[in-house]
Amino acid sequence: MFEFLKHITPKIKILFLSLFFILIPGAIISYLSMKSIQEKADNQSIKFHGTTNLVRDKLESKLYQLETNFRNSVIDSILILERETEIQTLLQKLDHKYPAFTNLLLVGKNGELITSLLTHGQHKGSSSAAPSSELRKIFSKAENREFIEKNYMGAIDLYRSLYNRALSPQDKVIIHARIGRNYYKLGHFKQGILEYEKVLVYANESISIGNIPASIAALHQIAEGYQESGALNERNEILFELYQQLLYHPWDLSGGDYLYYLNSVIQQIHSAEADSMVELRSLEVRILDQSAYLHLIESEILGGLMSELKHLTSSEINHKSYQSEPGPAIELAYFILPPSIKQAQFLALAFQFDKDYLLTEIFPRELAAVELGKDITVGILNEQDSLVYLQNDLQLTSYLVAENFTQFFIPWKVALFDSTGKTIEQLSARERHLYLGLFIGILAVMLMGIVILVRAMIHESEISRMKSEFVANVTHELKTPLALIRMFGETLDSGIVTEESKRREFYSIIRKESERLTHLINNVLDYSRIDSGNKEYDFDETDLVTVIRHSLEAYKFHIRDMGFEIESKMPEDAVMILIDKDAISQAFLNLLSNAVKYSEERKHIRVEIVRETNSVLISVTDQGIGIASDELKKIYDKFYRVPNDMVKKPRGSGLGLTLTRHIVEAHRGKIEVDSEPGRGSRFTIRLPLT
Repeated sequence: MFEFLKHITPKIKILFLSLFFILIPGAIISYLSMKSIQEKADNQSIKFHGTTNLVRDKLESKLYQLETNFRNSVIDSILILERETEIQTLLQKLDHKYPAFTNLLLVGKNGELITSLLTHGQHKGSSSAAPSSELRKIFSKAENREFIEKNYMGAIDLYRSLYNRALSPQDKVIIHARIGRNYYKLGHFKQGILEYEKVLVYANESISIGNIPASIAALHQIAEGYQESGALNERNEILFELYQQLLYHPWDLSGGDYLYYLNSVIQQIHSAEADSMVELRSLEVRILDQSAYLHLIESEILGGLMSELKHLTSSEINHKSYQSEPGPAIELAYFILPPSIKQAQFLALAFQFDKDYLLTEIFPRELAAVELGKDITVGILNEQDSLVYLQNDLQLTSYLVAENFTQFFIPWKVALFDSTGKTIEQLSARERHLYLGLFIGILAVMLMGIVILVRAMIHESEISRMKSEFVANVTHELKTPLALIRMFGETLDSGIVTEESKRREFYSIIRKESERLTHLINNVLDYSRIDSGNKEYDFDETDLVTVIRHSLEAYKFHIRDMGFEIESKMPEDAVMILIDKDAISQAFLNLLSNAVKYSEERKHIRVEIVRETNSVLISVTDQGIGIASDELKKIYDKFYRVPNDMVKKPRGSGLGLTLTRHIVEAHRGKIEVDSEPGRGSRFTIRLPLT
C-alpha cells in the first residue's frame, strides 16, 4: 500500500516533516485562540452584568430616596391638619407636589378608602333626619293621597299646609322635593321645576335626600322636567351644571349612587359641548379611574392589606405585588401612620409609582449621569420582556444582558444594549468568526499543501518507477538491433556467406538496424534536449514523400521479421514542404513503432500520405488493441505507456508520443488520434504546407 514511499527523495521527506510540524503547532495555536476568544466573551458578559447591576442599584437608590422624602412629607403634613375634612385637599396637594407617585390612598381604621377625589366607606353630610310625629302624620296622609288615591293636587295641598310651621332646612327640602314630584306626575313640569329650584337654595348647607346631596337630586329632577317639556337648551344647561357639581363635589362611593348619577349625566351631555369641557372631561377621567381603582382595592386587596397593616409597628415603607384577576399584578407601596394620626381615624397611606413619569423624567435624568462606554445604552424591560424605555430613542430589540429590579417593580429589568443591536454572542462571534476563518484558511492551506505534497510524492514515485522501466525498456530496445548487427557481422566475418547478393543483403540489414539503433538513441537525446529547452530544428524545403518512404524502408526488415504486413499509399508526385526531415522521420517512426508494439494478433499496418489544399496528412493505422477514451489524455505524457493489462509485453521508452507531439507542434502542425479498444488506432500528423 505504501510502496511509493520507497521512491520518495530525502528532499520530499524533509518537506513532509516540515509541514507536519507546522500543522500540529498551528492547530494548537488555533485551539488556544478560540478558547481565548470564548474566555474574552465570558469576561465581557461578566463585565456587562456588573455594569447592569450598578445601573439598577443607582435607579433603585433614587426611587428609595424619592419615596422616603414622600413618606416624611406625608407624615409631616397630616400631623398639622386641623380638621379631618381637609384630608382630600392635602392628598391633592401631595399629588401635585410629587408627580412620581400616583393613586395616593388613605386607609382608615375600619377599611375606609380616601383618594384625592373620592371616598369609599366614609359618609359625609347630614342624613335625612326623622320628622316629628305630627309631621309624620301629615306626610303619611300626603303619601296616601299620592300613591293610593292618585290625588296629586290633594297631596300638594297637604305638603303646602306645612309651610307656616317652624321647619328645619332638611324638612323644607323634603317638602319642596315631594311637591315637585307630584307636579311632575300631573304633567305640570314648569311648577315642578320651580319647586326643585327652591331645593337648590339649601345646597350650601350639605342637605341630603337619603344619601344623595339635595342639590344633586334637585338638578337631576330639573333636567328631567326640561326634557319632558321639550326645553332642550335649558335641559343641557342644567345637565352641565349637574356635571360640574358631580365632578367638583363627589360623595362617598358606597351604595353606588354617585357613579349612577355621574354615568347618567355623562350619557346625556351633548357632544357639541366637548370643546368647552376639556378640563371637566379630564377630571371625569380621573374620577372614573380612581373609582375603578377603589373598587379593585376594596374587592381584591383591602382584606389582605388590612391584615398586614395590623402587624406593622414602624413607618417603614413596604412593597407588595397583588395579583388581580384577570388583569396584571398590582404593585402597591404602603406605610402606617404614627400612632397620633391613627387615633384620628387614619391607619396608613398606600401609593404607586407613576411609571410613565419615571420613564420620561426620573430615569433619563439619572441615566444621563452614568458613564457606560462607547456604543452602550440602557433600556428598561417590563414583565413581558417588552421594551418600555431606551436611551437616545434608539430602535433596538436585542439586548446584551438584563438584570431584574430587586426592590421596586420586581418583574421589570434593567438591560444593556449595543447601539448596533447586537447581542453578546454576535459581538464575540465577529472575532470568533475571524479567528475561525483564519484557522480554517490555515488548515485549508495546510491540507492543500499535504495534498500537493502527497501528489508530488506519488508523482515522483511514479516518475522514478517510469524512469526505471524506461532504462530497462531502452536497454531491451537497444539489444535487438545490436544483436542483429553482431549476428550478421560475425556471419560475414566467418566467410560462410560467399554469394555476393547475400553479402549485400546482410550489409543492408546491418545498415538498417544501425539506423534503427540511431533512431532509438536520438529519441533519448532529443527528449533530453527538449526537457532542458535546448532542442533546435533545421528546417529545409524537402520532399515529404521521400522522407517517409525512406524511413519506412529502413524499418521494413524489422517489421516484416515480426510478421507484419505493411500497406502504404503515397502520392506519385513530390510534396515539397519546409521541415526538419530528421525530426519528421523520427516522429513518423515513433508512430510506426507504436503500431508494431500494440498489435498482437492482427498484424496489419497501413501508412498513408494525403495532400489537402493547405496541409498534408501522414497517418499510421493499425488493427491492434486500441486505446480507451479515458487514456487518450495521458498518451502524450512522458514515460507513459498503456497499462500492462491491455498488452502482453509493453515495451518502449514511453517517450515516443511525447517527442512526436513536440516535433509536430514545432512545425506548427498537430497530431490527431482516432482509436477504439479492440479495433485499433489511427494516428495522423497534420502539417501546414505554408
